[in-house]
Amino acid sequence: MSGGEAVPAADPLDLEVESVAVGGDGVAREPGGRVVFVPRTAPGDRVRVRLTEEHGSWARGRVVELLSAGPGRTEAPCPYYGSCGGCQLQHLERAAELAAKGRAVADALERIGGRRVEVPAPEDPGPPMGYRNRVTFTLRRGGQAPVAGYHRLAEPDRLLDVERCPLAEEPVARAWTALRGAWGDGAGALPAGEELRVTVRASGAGRAVVLVEGGEGDPGAPGRVEEAVPSLACYAWRPRGADRRLLAGTPVFEERWLGVELRLGPETFLQINRRVAEAMERHLDRLVRERLDGLGGRRAVDLYAGVGVRAIRWAEAGARAAACEADEEAVRAGREAARRRGAEVDFHAAAVEERAASLLPADLVVVNPPRTGLSRDATDILRDADVGALAYVSCDPATLARDLERLGGRWRIVDLGCFDAFPQTAHVETIVWLEPG
Repeated sequence: MSGGEAVPAADPLDLEVESVAVGGDGVAREPGGRVVFVPRTAPGDRVRVRLTEEHGSWARGRVVELLSAGPGRTEAPCPYYGSCGGCQLQHLERAAELAAKGRAVADALERIGGRRVEVPAPEDPGPPMGYRNRVTFTLRRGGQAPVAGYHRLAEPDRLLDVERCPLAEEPVARAWTALRGAWGDGAGALPAGEELRVTVRASGAGRAVVLVEGGEGDPGAPGRVEEAVPSLACYAWRPRGADRRLLAGTPVFEERWLGVELRLGPETFLQINRRVAEAMERHLDRLVRERLDGLGGRRAVDLYAGVGVRAIRWAEAGARAAACEADEEAVRAGREAARRRGAEVDFHAAAVEERAASLLPADLVVVNPPRTGLSRDATDILRDADVGALAYVSCDPATLARDLERLGGRWRIVDLGCFDAFPQTAHVETIVWLEPG
């Protein structure tokens, strides 16, 4: 129960849902005021709820009966939604989903970060379905037939078999369907192992990449996989405790990202929503023009830079650009892309905590940390740094709010934008532009 106590069977409660929390659960209150989190509910819903766990000041429950629907509730478009734990917000109409995400960001900034900020509804530049260029499934053997899909909503230790995820881009969905149709009895064409992670991704040109993680010993029948997926560019396997092996295709695949040609390995990270990535970059470009009057001759540092496309674009705009990223494969891809374009970027394959201080002072620093946010060491470096502007690109409002609080009052929020990079889920991307003063 994740630290809470299981609740003995008791009479259910009739509650009204007030809002949607950062994690996607509906927020209701007992008559005494205690917060109750209820998954798959919408603001304005009246629901009969049975408590499933308690944590003193809050509780969690499940819906026994929907008494009346709130104004933003709708039928989920995915046939798996009732059982699948992958999405959290398919029961919300699109406008209600966007509004809930904006409120969740504002609530986190105020409650955790102590900053009351007007937060706009997230920008919605792309389709709410079919947007993911990368999907990861879990495959388990052991029963009469392998099960491959996502963890179940109410039983996360069990898997729900998913033939086609409607969030996936069409080339990803086609490759997954072809792979499932070809792996044979017991998924014998895939590497041996009781449990595997299977990631399918696609380039903008529709070339497919399949990465299998886990298992050991027999690699299966790579030729059958290659034959079944005509668009296959790369098929790789990372056995448990071993280096990655190329099973078919080429070790890298071609991708064009924000106008930059890249050669990527199967594990190299890119944002999963192409259109939103472009919208976010346009937002940052606008802020650079408006707040810094461009980057010509200025020092600009990208931390957690990934493949460094942003720093490459900065260098081509005349900046003295640096990029820091711990993933050596991503740095190699960025260096190669920069060299081919003649862009001078100072790439560093290192942890931000180890290298950031040596890259400062700077006119602009952009940080784009993982969902866990900035470490204490990173915020300590940035808090008193000689930096003209700091742009924080966040995929988690709670860790964003925590990090802004740690950065302290010296940094004031000048601009804030939200972007719905993960429609149907509770996740939201935020760009906060900060300046000292």
